[in-house]
Amino acid sequence: MLHGKSILAVVPARDGSKGIPNKNLRKLMGTSLIGLAGLCLSELTWLDGKIISTDSKEFADEGKRYGLDVPFLRPESLSSDTSSIYNVVTHALLESDKFYGKKFDVVLLTEPTSPLRKSDDLEGAVNKLILSHADTVVTVSRLNSKCHPAKVLTIKDNKRLDFYEERGAEIINRQSLETLYWRNGVCYVVNRESLLKKNWFFTENTLPFIIEREFANIDEPIDLEWAEVLLRKQT
Repeated sequence: MLHGKSILAVVPARDGSKGIPNKNLRKLMGTSLIGLAGLCLSELTWLDGKIISTDSKEFADEGKRYGLDVPFLRPESLSSDTSSIYNVVTHALLESDKFYGKKFDVVLLTEPTSPLRKSDDLEGAVNKLILSHADTVVTVSRLNSKCHPAKVLTIKDNKRLDFYEERGAEIINRQSLETLYWRNGVCYVVNRESLLKKNWFFTENTLPFIIEREFANIDEPIDLEWAEVLLRKQT
C-alpha cells in the first residue's frame, strides 16, 4: 500500500504485433521487454498486486519468470489490434479483485513498449495521483520543437507544399513556440472510481508527470536499436 491505497500494477502484452513479431519478447541487453517491465515493478515494495494481461501463454510464462502474476488469459474480445486499452485495464482490475480477494484503489499501467522507465518514475506518478486526488496521471516528455504542429508541413492537392497550421509561416524561431508534450508510455495511473465511472484515461482532472530525459517507444525494429543505445547510457 501507498498512502493507505492499495495499488495494482498491470503490464498489458497482446500477442500479434504486426510491426515486430513477438515484440514483447524482444530483448534489450539480454532481457525481454516484458522482463524489463517486471524487473522495474519488482523494485516497488508497496505494490499490492502486479499482473500481466495477455492472450499469449508464452507471454504469460515470461511474465511469471519476472514476478508477474497471471490471474487469467485475456479473452479474444480484448485481444485484437482494435481493442480499447480502457476495456483491457477495466477487465484486468475486476479480474484481479477476484484473484487477490481485495478491491484495488489505484491501477498503475506499465506498457512493455516503453522500456526505459525507472522505478522512481512510477513512484512519483502514483504519489502525484494520490496526493493530488486526480482522476489520472499520465507521464509525458517535452516534444521536440522540430515536431511542433506549427512547423509541420503538408502537401495540398497532391502537389503544393504548405504549413499544416496557418501560423507556421510566421514562426521565426523555436523560442516563440509554446511547449508541448507527448505521452512517453512510461505509465498511466488511474484511480478505481474514475476508471469505472468515467470510461477513459483522460478526464477534466488528468494531471501530467513530466520526465525530462530521452525515451524510446518500441513500434519498429529501429526503435529497439535506439532503446538499446539509451539503455546502455543509463547503466
